[in-house]
Amino acid sequence: MAVWSLILAWWRRRQRMTDLEILWPICLEQATDIDHARAAFAMHCFQDPAWLALGEDRMIEFIESLEGYD
Repeated sequence: MAVWSLILAWWRRRQRMTDLEILWPICLEQATDIDHARAAFAMHCFQDPAWLALGEDRMIEFIESLEGYD
């Protein structure tokens, strides 16, 4: 069972990284400002098991820390 937990944790981390690599830049590109980009990204996160696994507080903290392009 522990092996399955490790594999699942790795897979969820990989899914979150894919979202950051692909979805977050699209949110930034399409949104009018950083707050709208974060809101769009949050809409995805609150429906995605990979993000929900972090817990609501950690997920919100992470989304609020997202930055735009410099």
